[in-house]
Amino acid sequence: MLNKRATLGVQVLTIIASAPSDKTITANSLASATGVSLSYIEGILSDARGFRLIQSIRGPGGGYQSVASTRDLSVWDALECFNPPTKSSHNAHSSPEWRSTNLIADKSFQFEKEFLQKFPISHLVPEWIESGSLKQTKSMAMSFKQLPKKMKPIAPNSVFDLSNFLNLQVT
Repeated sequence: MLNKRATLGVQVLTIIASAPSDKTITANSLASATGVSLSYIEGILSDARGFRLIQSIRGPGGGYQSVASTRDLSVWDALECFNPPTKSSHNAHSSPEWRSTNLIADKSFQFEKEFLQKFPISHLVPEWIESGSLKQTKSMAMSFKQLPKKMKPIAPNSVFDLSNFLNLQVT
């Protein structure tokens, strides 16, 4: 149940859910915080959006916000959206050893599921989030970056002004 993608997905959801409700977290900042490529993070974000755990905000100051609070979201809910459902193949002619092993695996899965359903993501926030480690964007449209200073070009205006530009004498 706990594969690398699911573990990273829980980490990403924890980072997003820990942000203040008026702030968004960009995919670039998630990629740099987790040390994973941007395309892999975008795939995880797509899965989380599909399960309506997060929402995306477009435009300047856009990013991702959590839909549910960290207290309401269990670790199991997060893991469930990153793991495809597995079907156990029961064979009618299987050996008793296989059946007992399968029974132990099923009981272990049920125990893991019950435990993680009672464990909210809010308990994981202090382990991964360091204050100031993420660049949070403002969700206001007025937070554009500054424009570069206007520079006067150092070139002639036209071909006819080239001699003046190069300080040449016309004879």
